[in-house]
Amino acid sequence: MHSFSVTGEYRYYIRRKRFVFIGLVVLLPLAFFHSITVGPVDISRTEIVRILLGFEASESHARIIYHFRLPQALAAVLAGAGLAISGATMQAVLRNPLCSPFTLGISGAAAFGAALVIFLSGASRLVGSVTLGAFLSALLATGFIMALSGRRSVKPETIILIGVALGAFYGAGIMILQYFATERQLTAMVYWTFGDTQRATWSSVGIMSLIVFVAIIYFISQSWNYNTLALGEENARALGVPVRRIRLGTMFFASLLTAVLVTSLGIIGFVGLIVPHLVRLWVGSDNRFVLPCSLVCGALLLLIADTTGRCITPGCVMPVSILTAFLGAPVFLLMLLYRRDA
Repeated sequence: MHSFSVTGEYRYYIRRKRFVFIGLVVLLPLAFFHSITVGPVDISRTEIVRILLGFEASESHARIIYHFRLPQALAAVLAGAGLAISGATMQAVLRNPLCSPFTLGISGAAAFGAALVIFLSGASRLVGSVTLGAFLSALLATGFIMALSGRRSVKPETIILIGVALGAFYGAGIMILQYFATERQLTAMVYWTFGDTQRATWSSVGIMSLIVFVAIIYFISQSWNYNTLALGEENARALGVPVRRIRLGTMFFASLLTAVLVTSLGIIGFVGLIVPHLVRLWVGSDNRFVLPCSLVCGALLLLIADTTGRCITPGCVMPVSILTAFLGAPVFLLMLLYRRDA
């Protein structure tokens, strides 16, 4: 009887988590369709369906849907999913619930790398070189964080302070570059560092799709190892988990994702921090469920924020990074207060 009760409770435990995931998956396409219906130009839902199905419709409206609204909505989905799952995996491997690409300064490092390439070359249109500069800078910041976090004297809480210091350092570096930059270079730097999905193109969506897909496969494949790391490094090694290799691999893909997203859309903060915590409230700490739910929830959250930015002020689209900052900053403060009281 006792065994049957435990089995029943476990099945209910799994069923509830799957229900949350299915609910998020169902909401995502609904939010996606609503997103492409919102914009300065009023296009009826019926006409949008006709355009998506390839039927005859207004040429100007079809151009708006295919060249502006679809890439923008897809970019929001990809960026939200990538940032959220990166934050969840960083928190798992560093064992600190306040870790994310934004709070660790990796986003700022990527933005500094992109700004430095623009300043040195003036070739603001060479997307490949700017992306490479952002990636190398993000990887350098990640290596620095990993080197310090590997020391026994460094506590998990200290890693966040390291991230704050790195963020301030790279922020100062960007300001120096902007101060000495030409007008054209300054415009390009601001363009690359301001988080906005309106700049998305089909080529950037393709690059983001590839990197996000590869990173997600790696992250999901390591979900059991992330669960083992929660027991502590020594216990994980005793169970045969290659801790160093998993940590390096996770931070590498997280840095690559951050660099690509920053150079494609700009800095979008707090998504990688907030979403994993919201998901853990719903499904617990099992990374087999936290990771897939985080990527879907992140995509949904950023898509809703991006759609809201088009509705707040008629005729003017508010960048999504402003809304995520307004949402993320209060939640971040509440998390700090909660941890202190605990």
